[in-house]
Amino acid sequence: MIKLASKGLVLGIAAGLLCACAPQTRFEWGSYEPSLYAYYKNPSERAQYEAALVKAIDAGKKSNKVAPGLYAELGYMRLEDGDVARAQASFDEEMRLFPESRAFLGGVTKRMAPNVASKGATS
Repeated sequence: MIKLASKGLVLGIAAGLLCACAPQTRFEWGSYEPSLYAYYKNPSERAQYEAALVKAIDAGKKSNKVAPGLYAELGYMRLEDGDVARAQASFDEEMRLFPESRAFLGGVTKRMAPNVASKGATS
């Protein structure tokens, strides 16, 4: 009976140690998910959502764990605001960090090019 209890205790301690050694998340997401949800529910919270994106990116830069898609999302928000140069910079950084995004974002940036040329011609 004592051997069985001691085996259970050893297994319990081992399981606890293994749980404590669980891997950390691979990327820094910050409060991206809850702020995105809040933004979708209430679009007037756009500024808070953008701030959460910037904060998550800054935290990810410190640990070299920027989550995929954050720069692209920030770039899209900047594009909606009409800030084409900053949008392009965000898309470029996303493509640099995550080359697999180039297939999609390359098309986005190509479609942005005529808008940049037409804005320059009307200025």
